[in-house]
Formats: sequence, C-alpha cells, structure tokens
Amino acid sequence: HWSKQCAFHGGGHALHGLFWNIMIPTSKGGGVLDPCTLADAIVSSFGSFESFKKQFTAAALAVEGSGWAILHYRRDDGALIILQAENQHKLSVWNTTPILAVDVWEHAYYIDYRNARAKFVEVFLNSLANWDFAEANFA
Repeated sequence: HWSKQCAFHGGGHALHGLFWNIMIPTSKGGGVLDPCTLADAIVSSFGSFESFKKQFTAAALAVEGSGWAILHYRRDDGALIILQAENQHKLSVWNTTPILAVDVWEHAYYIDYRNARAKFVEVFLNSLANWDFAEANFA
C-alpha cells in the first residue's frame, strides 16, 4: 500500500513540477525549436522536429484515461525516447531523465479544451512548451 502511494504521489510531484516549469505564456513558447543540442538530439532520435511532434502527440493521445506523455533522455545509448505514464507512475525504474512532459489528465485542459485532448497537445507543443527549459533539462 505505502509503496504504491509513494510512487503515485511522488510521481505526481515530480511530473507536475516539470510540467509547470515547462509551460510559459503562449507569446513566448512552442513552435520550432531553435538550433541547440536538444534540437540536434531530437533530429538524431526522431528524424525531424515534426516527426518528434507527431510521435509525442500520438503518445499523449494514446494514454488510457489519465496520465502523461514524457520525452526522456536514455543514458544507456544517448537516445531520446517518448514514454507514457498512466496515473503518473508505472511502478518501475526507467533509467532515464525526463526532458519535457505534458499532463493529459482532463484537469490539465478541460476548462479550455473540454474533451479535445488533441487540440490541447497541439497548443502545448506549438505555443506553451518552454524549449529553453527543456534544453536545460537535457544539458
């Protein structure tokens, strides 16, 4: 019981801390990632920034119920990967570093987007994502 509670609430704390720092005013965020080390890694891992956005969006839309889509740096091979976290934990160790996360629990977007999760994820990537913060996480 307590192990599961620690994983759930600890995961929620860590992911929400990342998510709230990732979001910035729409006038300053999202869009195309400026050339940087993270941009190079995204192209290396996904083929292009657009391909990354499509894969990230697909992961966010496929989370069953409530959860997260998270861009991770995998230490073992230096690749970027996209993972899902249902209910903010998987009760497993990923051996990765989270770089960017989007909360796809309805409480994150329902007031503005109702049940249009896809629209929220699009706005997140194109307007809200703080790529400078993601770059710092990657560094």
